[in-house]
Amino acid sequence: MTSLASYPRLILWTERPHQLWFLTLTLAWASFILWSFVFAWHSKYTQRPVLVVRTNLRLWGIATVAGLIGASVLARFIDPVLRPLVPDDYPATVESWLAMTLFLLAFDQLFLCLAPFAFFLRLSHRPGIAASLTVLFGVFLVYLKARAWPGQFSPAFILELFAWRVVAGFLSVSFFLKGGALLTMGWIFLLQLRHLIYIWTVAN
Repeated sequence: MTSLASYPRLILWTERPHQLWFLTLTLAWASFILWSFVFAWHSKYTQRPVLVVRTNLRLWGIATVAGLIGASVLARFIDPVLRPLVPDDYPATVESWLAMTLFLLAFDQLFLCLAPFAFFLRLSHRPGIAASLTVLFGVFLVYLKARAWPGQFSPAFILELFAWRVVAGFLSVSFFLKGGALLTMGWIFLLQLRHLIYIWTVAN
């Protein structure tokens, strides 16, 4: 299912280094391993399910508010700086937005939050330590990505970027612990809606 949801993003990747079938199989294999981490260790050490079926309106309300505030912060402080420098990281059409959003929800969150948290939980057996290490892992990836971006960034912007990654990381892990993977994906989806609004605004 993860590979199927990520497939449109692979199709739109015009500069992919390998054949589409090879990338799809690689993604399927990686997804299988990462989900194995999640289902093997998350419930064992947290006593909470990975997928929560019962709806908790209070948690979803908090996630909705966090998503809307986070989208506003990104649209105001982060996107105006990065969009001109790395336009390929931002969707330009509704189709590309859908492809990027599906990939972000299906694989990106698995790689950045769910699987690392389960892995660090297996090592530490303590959710607090696992959450902190998961956030640090996300900050490290942002650091590597920022080094590859063209142009120079002010120290203030770098601090804003890292601060956002820390806050978003802790929120994602917290939502995962309290409401399962679907709640984590739900708040990330709200963040992605800012791109759709921007596309419609530019088009009109």
